[in-house]
Amino acid sequence: MNIELTTASETAPLEVLDLQVSSRRTAGKSILSVQFLCRSERYAKHLNMPSLSWFDANQLQRFSQDLAAAQYPETSRIDLHDAGIRLTGSVRRLAGMWTAGRTIRIEPLPSSATQFTPFTIHASPNDIKTYAGKLYSRLWELFTK
Repeated sequence: MNIELTTASETAPLEVLDLQVSSRRTAGKSILSVQFLCRSERYAKHLNMPSLSWFDANQLQRFSQDLAAAQYPETSRIDLHDAGIRLTGSVRRLAGMWTAGRTIRIEPLPSSATQFTPFTIHASPNDIKTYAGKLYSRLWELFTK
């Protein structure tokens, strides 16, 4: 998986090494945590997405899968209301040319109780497909436990 992640606070893109998904129970609900293990030139760090419901996690996985197959000029957007986040996916444009790259912008909804700094994921269609498959596998492992 060759995925780069950029945030407002980082001066250089972070390389996404792995994706971790865990669950916990809160107030009788099962809440999922999606965490990206990232590396820059100097250090490794974790970047957490806001907590997801199972429905939102399924929507995230399906969104990623659909974006991998998208063609220019397709863009897609989905709001994950339980998590309070908006996902916007598009075919990446570099130097005035449309490339095979994909971009996913993850930002808080204006009405979200949990505000966070938006971040962006850049990857090829194959890497987005790999990420979507890994997310599906990790969700399936948790679901069957």
